Amino acid sequence: MTSSYFVRKPNRLPRSRYVGHNWYFVTACTEARQLLFSRSELVEILLNFLRAKCCSCSFDVYAYCFMPDHAHLELVGLSGNSDLIVLLHDFKGVATAQARDIGIRNLWEKSSHDHILREEDNHDAVAWYIFDNPVRKGLVKDPRDWPYSGSWMFDWKRAVAPPGKYVPPWR
Repeated sequence: MTSSYFVRKPNRLPRSRYVGHNWYFVTACTEARQLLFSRSELVEILLNFLRAKCCSCSFDVYAYCFMPDHAHLELVGLSGNSDLIVLLHDFKGVATAQARDIGIRNLWEKSSHDHILREEDNHDAVAWYIFDNPVRKGLVKDPRDWPYSGSWMFDWKRAVAPPGKYVPPWR
């Protein structure tokens, strides 16, 4: 009798690819896609911890958007030691503990989705893909009206969206 089984392809690149001066597009979902990020108190807590962890891990945030059940981040490694895996692990861990303090259990899905942006990827187009998420989901007509989006690197509400649209490689 033969047995067959499915061998799952690893969903992560080698660890070394997540360290250094890289740009990343990250999506982190809430556990069971709960609509937790509709709570401004929680989003403010998460943004404060994200800022602290980015500072300690040498990252900046080019674009972010907290949707009701997930968050998109365009992150920039600022040094040769910038480690995305450490940043996300620490951020999600501290955020989970703080969420418990306001009565939220099981904040995050176990993993997150990440994409290392290539040199030819237009960083502004990726940012606008993130900012336009609430529009695509029918939550607002103008991305500037969504209260849980922003950038720590430029005044995105005054910026003009680039002419080319970013299409994530997994779409």
